[in-house]
Amino acid sequence: MIVLILGTPDSGKSLKAESLITEMSEGGEILYVATMIPYGKEGEERIARHRKMREGKGFITMECPTEVDRLIDDIDSLEEKNILLECMSNLVGNEMHSESNNDLSQEELSDRIITETMMLGEKSKNLVIVSNSFPEDDPLYDEDTRRYVKLVNKVNVFLKEKSDKTIELTDGEWIISGNL
Repeated sequence: MIVLILGTPDSGKSLKAESLITEMSEGGEILYVATMIPYGKEGEERIARHRKMREGKGFITMECPTEVDRLIDDIDSLEEKNILLECMSNLVGNEMHSESNNDLSQEELSDRIITETMMLGEKSKNLVIVSNSFPEDDPLYDEDTRRYVKLVNKVNVFLKEKSDKTIELTDGEWIISGNL
């Protein structure tokens, strides 16, 4: 099963995702794919807060800020193959700014991110993906932010279509759609 959880930054989506994957795993191992790069003090504090939230819950944390397909061998070694990918919007930003992707168009980059994410889904019993949702029309966005937001939203739209279930924070309420 693939579940996508969408919300604004600091909306509680990570806690919801951790609770859901813990319930879905029924005591099995959970691979926590951490995509955040600790830029500055705020990034370090956010990572520390998320690590504390996972303590004692049976998560196996793998730091993977880019190219999540590199985890396939590690996933094959897990028995139950329950995966929490935290956070797609971080992964997209990291991939956008990775020197190894400088020659890729936005279309090629989104295709690669989607393909690698679907590989995780195929290898897992349960995959929960956390991502931020952003309005595309904010007049305060610079050109780079606009490109980032468009890419995140494009990946999110694809994942919504392919997910068995989507849980999205809308107007302060969690809205559930899809099969379940």
